[in-house]
Amino acid sequence: MRVLGFSVGHDKGAVIIENGKVVVGITQERLTRIKHDGAYQGGLIPFESINYCLNALSITHRDIDYYVYSTTEIEDTVGSQFFSKYHDLKVEILNFIPHHLAHAYSAFFSSGLEDAAVIVADASGSIVTFKNKTHIWYDPKEYNLDTDSDWAEGISIYHFNKNEHKELYKKWIKYPVPINTDEGVSLGTMYSTGSLQLIYEPNTQTWPAGKLMGLASYANEDIVNEAPFFVEEKEDDIYISNNNIYPKVSWKSDFYSRACVAGIYQREQERASLMLANMTKKFTDSKNICVVGGSFLNCNSNEKILNSGLFENCYFLPPSDDSGIPLGCAWFAYQKLTDIEETEMLSPYFGREYSKGEVFAALNEHPTLVYTEYENFDDLVENVSFSLSQNRVIGWFQGGSEIGPRALGNRSIIASPINSWMTGHINSDIKRREWYRPFAPAVLFEHQGDVFESSVYSPYMLVTTTVKEEWRNKVPAITHIDNSSRHQSVTVKNNPRFYSLISKFNEKTGVPVLLNTSFNGPHEPIVETPMDAIGTFLSNNLDILVINNIVITKG
Repeated sequence: MRVLGFSVGHDKGAVIIENGKVVVGITQERLTRIKHDGAYQGGLIPFESINYCLNALSITHRDIDYYVYSTTEIEDTVGSQFFSKYHDLKVEILNFIPHHLAHAYSAFFSSGLEDAAVIVADASGSIVTFKNKTHIWYDPKEYNLDTDSDWAEGISIYHFNKNEHKELYKKWIKYPVPINTDEGVSLGTMYSTGSLQLIYEPNTQTWPAGKLMGLASYANEDIVNEAPFFVEEKEDDIYISNNNIYPKVSWKSDFYSRACVAGIYQREQERASLMLANMTKKFTDSKNICVVGGSFLNCNSNEKILNSGLFENCYFLPPSDDSGIPLGCAWFAYQKLTDIEETEMLSPYFGREYSKGEVFAALNEHPTLVYTEYENFDDLVENVSFSLSQNRVIGWFQGGSEIGPRALGNRSIIASPINSWMTGHINSDIKRREWYRPFAPAVLFEHQGDVFESSVYSPYMLVTTTVKEEWRNKVPAITHIDNSSRHQSVTVKNNPRFYSLISKFNEKTGVPVLLNTSFNGPHEPIVETPMDAIGTFLSNNLDILVINNIVITKG
């Protein structure tokens, strides 16, 4: 049995599940090199991503048993575009599911849990209009919705097991989403408003919520604590105001003012996340919870849920944003067609691997590069770990790429965490981004409890912890201003090559940690191909590039 899920909108992409295993997947931006690609000029459907997946398995579109997609659009023209290209397929082979349901499927069936509550929170999910009777999945009477307005999913809570799901809570928000009013909005809209206000980048037209989280750590705690709340819990419901109460503070303001307001937005994000976790606990007796949606890329609020003690097991999905929607669509299709016997925790390396021939073809395009191929991977690790100990910054390209926005050791820029100046060097000279942005550590799991306060397995960089006091001067490059760190637990099982490299670095330095950030330049998606990696390597101040068993320098 082979099914394909794809998404429409920003961060669109495709995933194939075959016989109960995710075998390949990609986000469109990795192929088009357009960050958060949601461009409509080439059509709604991510055909580049679909073709990538089909070609990786050496199959055609006719070899897929079932397709499922999700979109947030009011006017759903996906079907007509799909069958204009795949006109030889039957209409019944294509199905649609709402955006939040796709998020929920992506999280639960990737968790390896038998049952779980699932919280979905983002800026907005599927948009429904009742006026023109288009794109209706939901009954307005069930939710007491005004049929003269358009609505969008704001927050959803479900209970899942392998055979069925049940919706426990649904918060709707008016569409278009109200801005700077007292109308209730989604959690993602609230936080995005803060990003737009404080860190907006006119040259790229982005809303960098991740930057807001880093900025918030520089806030004055007293000012944050004294600020009014704009998230309220109301008897098994949550209300989030989007009224801008700090209109005089903008991205043009001084750093201190912006940091304080960012801290207030972060406080409300964390309060709202805990409210939702408490609400969920009232709705279900499940001991497990999955949280998903763009709002739960926020590592600090995830930590609050994890440490609340409300649930025995908490699962955070690596492609928690819309890059995970195709995964949820594919799991829905697979459940629809089969009896799922068991699942296991997701391994996020969905991309195809690149052959030696493809690497050398890319190298031949750049004859000035100098390279050495290692027959023995242990010899390569010896060489690279020594370079890291000498403060070289390395582009690390191995196997298939990770799905989602986090680099997890296959498409990473890595460096020693031992010297404090490394943070500024990578931020200014390599990533070319704001000086206050922190970097994440990749740590050998068996040594995690030695370096950090948390010993909880966290393979996806989705939870923060505190660096132990005795280690803060030893690993300053991954220790944020508030002594926090967004760690990645690395085991020989989840990434054997990356584990081997960190282990050898530990042997040389006594530090079982490497600085790990995504392999991309400013405003670029993470690299996908050897050619992408070489291009980024040549355009910035990386010292060394490693692609599979080949070590490359600029000569």
